[in-house]
Amino acid sequence: MNVRRTLSRRAWLLPILLIVGLAATLPAIYLASTVDPQRHLTDMPVGLVVEPQARTATPDFAEGVAEAIEAGTGKTLAITRMTHDELATAMAEDRIAGAVVIPADFDASIASLFPGASSSTVPTVTIVTNAGDGGLSTGLLVGNLTPALRGVADGLGKQLLQGTARSVLPAANVALLSQPFETASRAYKPLPDHAGMGMSAFYFSLVLVLIGFIGASLTNPLVDSALGFIPSELGPLVARQPYTDVSRRCTFLAKVAILVTAAPLSALAIQLVAAVFGVTVDEPITLWLYSTAVVAAIGTSALAVFAVFGSGIGSLVNTVFFVALAMVSSGGTVPIAATPEFFHLFSVVSPYRHVVDGTRSLFYFDGNLSAGLGSAWISLAVGGTLGLALGLVVTTLYGRVHAFSRHPHEKASR
Repeated sequence: MNVRRTLSRRAWLLPILLIVGLAATLPAIYLASTVDPQRHLTDMPVGLVVEPQARTATPDFAEGVAEAIEAGTGKTLAITRMTHDELATAMAEDRIAGAVVIPADFDASIASLFPGASSSTVPTVTIVTNAGDGGLSTGLLVGNLTPALRGVADGLGKQLLQGTARSVLPAANVALLSQPFETASRAYKPLPDHAGMGMSAFYFSLVLVLIGFIGASLTNPLVDSALGFIPSELGPLVARQPYTDVSRRCTFLAKVAILVTAAPLSALAIQLVAAVFGVTVDEPITLWLYSTAVVAAIGTSALAVFAVFGSGIGSLVNTVFFVALAMVSSGGTVPIAATPEFFHLFSVVSPYRHVVDGTRSLFYFDGNLSAGLGSAWISLAVGGTLGLALGLVVTTLYGRVHAFSRHPHEKASR
């Protein structure tokens, strides 16, 4: 036994360095994006609806409150004025995290808080949330809007009391005017059953991506061992097939063909298991086709990475790109607006971000193409095509260099 060679620096140093480097990289990625979403929250898209007020002699309190909301949210929330119809469209297309709605009776209700009114009604300003964006998005939205609205209510109360001599106001009216409106929150559209508080789409997407990634990780060595390029091991059993003289390009295409063949079957299995646990959609055929495309595109791209870097470093690159960075920049758990700027930029090229958007559209937004499904189809087509092209180009170039031969006997004779 050549123990000295086993203990050589080349055998142990590189694996240790890679493991330690990965141990530092992964927590840096995950913790940087999740430990303080409030501090990183910037420009979360929020709608503001001011319903038309009844024409009265009272001042335009609703407009004043709207302006105070726009001025009081700072950089954390990006407030956009819209009508109810525009709000419905924005929610259906998943373009906003929620909205503030100032009701049509707001001005009249404020006027009723003064002495002389036959009855007093405290108006309610409503925060409507986009439940399909997940619980953390809802929490951040309500957590930021609620104190902002309370501050606006305090400011309006001081304004109302300053314009009236408090000495002539009954105590009940002073109490009402000091907090002239209330706030409430509700989901704009309730989630379907078995939605996991808006997380079912994220985990379904995670399974699709992992099947594509792990499927490529399985296919790559299994095909290589079947062609005799590397030995195959099963416990203590070691088998070495005769070497098959086939080009890198043909081998890559064979791996892609195997993975693409498995994609529709895998997608069907995932969907059937999900249905057992109550996760269903209105368009199951579309979901199956979409899931098939995800597995095929991710798997093809992962195989291209293996073709470029080999199995060892290729596994590391795939893990970081398709899993670690992709998960935290997907917006599936932490909204993109609540992550550091780097993840905003990476989310543009991250396949997982588009996969999550497409799955959310199918699960929560009636399969609306504008809610992320359209961009997801485009992303999968472009990503899968680029992965296939990269694999073909690289394997063709490698095949033209004799020093890169995969033939074990040629390597041994050099």
